[in-house]
Amino acid sequence: MKLAWFLVSCLFAFLSGHMVNYSIIFLSLEWFNSHSIAGIGYGLCFGPPIILGWFAGVFCDRYSPRTVLLFAQNSFFIAIGLLWLAFNNDNNKLALLLTAALFSGIGWSFVAPARFATLPFYVSFTKKNKQKLTSATISLNLMLMMGFGLAPMLLKQIQVNYDWQAVLITSGIMFALSSLILLPLTFTFKAKVNEYKSNKAFREIKASLNFVKNSAFLSQLLLLASITYLLMGPMQVLLPTIAKDNLALGEVAQGNYLSLVAFSLIIGGLLSMKLKKTGKLGWQLFSSIAFAGLGIGILAFIEILSLSVILLIVSACCGGIAISFIVAGLQHYSSDEHRGRVMSFYTIIGQAIPAASGIVAGLLAQIFTPNTSMIIIACIIVLALVIALFKLTDIRQLNQYD
Repeated sequence: MKLAWFLVSCLFAFLSGHMVNYSIIFLSLEWFNSHSIAGIGYGLCFGPPIILGWFAGVFCDRYSPRTVLLFAQNSFFIAIGLLWLAFNNDNNKLALLLTAALFSGIGWSFVAPARFATLPFYVSFTKKNKQKLTSATISLNLMLMMGFGLAPMLLKQIQVNYDWQAVLITSGIMFALSSLILLPLTFTFKAKVNEYKSNKAFREIKASLNFVKNSAFLSQLLLLASITYLLMGPMQVLLPTIAKDNLALGEVAQGNYLSLVAFSLIIGGLLSMKLKKTGKLGWQLFSSIAFAGLGIGILAFIEILSLSVILLIVSACCGGIAISFIVAGLQHYSSDEHRGRVMSFYTIIGQAIPAASGIVAGLLAQIFTPNTSMIIIACIIVLALVIALFKLTDIRQLNQYD
């Protein structure tokens, strides 16, 4: 029962967090008509984990990760407050928008790894049987993907029928509910004891980096995560414009179109729970990333709504399968001592890479066109995957998580 309530708390937090991110993107386009500002704002939403994410993992191993995420979630309230102020402050609108994005990024730096590190405390599993943890991890990742996909639809529905202030109020309420649900879900936490306990966080980070380096599966899974998350930046920064220009969709229709990503990611996550038992896991992982990368590139050429919808669903579904396999593998091959830091490495990748790809996609769209930018990013993903296919032999030969 605690696990179910924890997942509900995660859904509220991820949905609200991505509503803040999408608000920054949409407001950048609405206020400044600039893809570069939208890309920079998105980059600030996911950029801080490049620095703070390393310490988030240490904190989650030293202290209760539940406590870490409860404190860190307050950063989102600051972001929402700054966006609220920006509506009535034309002189400092840009500064308030970007500062709000920065505080959102600070929140993501700690909340995402803390939730993954908290998960095992609500799951009964043994070292000989980690299947429960694998399934629970995929379920948590489903909550993350649902939040990412449902956020634009909910945001647009509220914004069109009410106003932007109502969007911010809704987001704040969901964050408050997320924290309130989590408060009674207590557990006994014992700090991980290791040879670097008395030393600084940098020594603990180095110890976990060595642990990842010595594990072929962990290091290769993190590399594949880096390639996969290149998809996220252009999907959030460019898809709204592609939906508007290529498909001539209105405000609400744009939100519904983008929300198809949620439906598809959920289907992909559910499929991964079945596919992980069928074998050839490595090839399934590579194939899923390839189809997802090719799909977003082809989206730039399509102007027929039905074809675009089908392709978006298939691409996002493949992306959901890939991410679910990756995060389940990271939980499976991580030791209890290093789990918090390993998951923080993953969330750093899951936030820093989309931030970088979002900034690049926005700048390319400003220089060329959104369609050209999408094609360039897709080509980069496919090229990186081809190289990985030959280099990451352990993952390529992986049959299943035993």
